[in-house]
Amino acid sequence: MTSPDHLPDAELAALLALDAVEPLRRADAELALGNDPAGLRQVSAALADAVAAPPPVELRDTVLALARRRREPGRSAYGTRACSPADGFARTVEDFRGLLDSLTAEEWQAVAHDHHGRVRDLVSHLIGIERLSLRWLRSPAGGAIVLDHLTATDDVVAELRDADGPSLARLWHAAAREVAVAAAGGDPGRPVHYHELVTDVAGHLTIRTFELWGHSMDISLATDRPLLRLDDERMLALSRRFLRVAPLALELSGRAVAGRTVRFVLTGPAGGSYDVPLHAGERPGDPSAVISADAFDVCRLAARRLDPEQLRADVDGDHALATHVLAGLGGLARD
Repeated sequence: MTSPDHLPDAELAALLALDAVEPLRRADAELALGNDPAGLRQVSAALADAVAAPPPVELRDTVLALARRRREPGRSAYGTRACSPADGFARTVEDFRGLLDSLTAEEWQAVAHDHHGRVRDLVSHLIGIERLSLRWLRSPAGGAIVLDHLTATDDVVAELRDADGPSLARLWHAAAREVAVAAAGGDPGRPVHYHELVTDVAGHLTIRTFELWGHSMDISLATDRPLLRLDDERMLALSRRFLRVAPLALELSGRAVAGRTVRFVLTGPAGGSYDVPLHAGERPGDPSAVISADAFDVCRLAARRLDPEQLRADVDGDHALATHVLAGLGGLARD
């Protein structure tokens, strides 16, 4: 140990960096050099360069193995467990029914959607979609492919044009419960259509949960109600499944990028970390950008109920790539 008295600043900085100043005199030495001495920073950096060594090759694998034993990739740090797609759909059906039951006669006439128009017509559209879902779930071949989601139910909307709101709510709820029963029967791995897309039962129910949640937001905004915030178990199920198929969403929106990966760090109780390749069929590589945002907001973006410019996100790395990707996440939403 040595005393800092009468030493040049550079030498004093070196001694501090080496922790070679007596403890009782260290405060005096730091005071003499100031709160953030440039000399100390330079000496510390030089020492770090001199002694730096690459970590052992096996260290990365060891650390990752330990981390995965504590929490598998994608699992919430809060201990949240994703619900099943069937349970998520059933819960959302009941939430949506509760919203419909709360509407006044005037609110059934409120304009809620750019294409479907009034709340009553939007619910008639959903009755038509439940009927299509029944066909897709009950037929291994999926029946006739219906490409245009927006116009696919025009005949049902016309058929129900004279029904009142409560009657539409009952018809929709009964049809949605039939969908749940049809999904529960048969082989859960069977191919199921959703328009031209082919998925399995779990994928179909996840898409339908997204759809009901999206339209609940349409109705809530049209009637000045708070947005339905799904419970953490559903949010985790939706975000996890969506980020698995995000490369397809990018492909459908014309924003796939071969050979690149983005890491999504979703925050909140439904959060998790996901490395997403930006081209369907590829495996994730080292991420070019890291996007950190709330899971609720990312799912709203996927449902096209939030503009990419409105997403509150922190981005590290390639900002231009992150912006490009966020603009394409809504590629699976049909409205």
